[in-house]
Amino acid sequence: MKKDEYSFSQVEPGVWHIIDYRKDSMYLVEGEREALLIDTGMGEGDLKALVRSITKKPLSVVITHAHWDHIMQADQFEKVYLNHRDLSIIELFKLNVPVQRFMDVREGHVFDLGGRCLEVFEVPGHTPGSVVLIDRQNKLLFSGDAIGAGHTWMHLPGCLPLAVYLGSLERLLQVDGFEKIYHGHLTESKIFDVQHLKDLIEAVRLVVEGKLVGQPYNFGNFEGLYVTHRSAVLVYDPANVR
Repeated sequence: MKKDEYSFSQVEPGVWHIIDYRKDSMYLVEGEREALLIDTGMGEGDLKALVRSITKKPLSVVITHAHWDHIMQADQFEKVYLNHRDLSIIELFKLNVPVQRFMDVREGHVFDLGGRCLEVFEVPGHTPGSVVLIDRQNKLLFSGDAIGAGHTWMHLPGCLPLAVYLGSLERLLQVDGFEKIYHGHLTESKIFDVQHLKDLIEAVRLVVEGKLVGQPYNFGNFEGLYVTHRSAVLVYDPANVR
């Protein structure tokens, strides 16, 4: 796939999974009145035209977190939401994105698309402003990288301490209303279920308590350690546990 190409498929009624050349996942969710695009990936093509080929309804965009592989085509859209706690991530990585246009989105915000509502929950950890969206009626959660994508990366610059992340995950587990978890890199790992979230929580807890110690992680540009616990793989920075 070329850098300016996208592909998409319908994965649920009213939900389309869009991928770019790096296999970054975006989700288009359509209600009776409006549509919501979750993340904008890293591709270099006309993402807006692709979205408009699927739906003509009024459109909003929400960015789950400010890493480069989830935000880089946000400038193609007029109405874009981002939790402003992640402005520090944009600055940290010197990303060329339209910061002044991002409207702040916080926990409790509801995107009412008409017959379908997506509720925002903050899950700080992977980034300070990571958010997930829950469609309670259809029992779906759209998580970005807040619950990872097979390998949960908590070793990047800007990640919060593992102990903070643990609290975020435990709190999310208490939220009723989801069974399927559509994450930020679906082609790299299957759709998650609630058990995967429980496995990840346990992995983080064991590392925080010093009961599980990782091995060197050699994938990507950032050093870290990784541990495996049931279905979860956690990558972390041993200097950023507490």
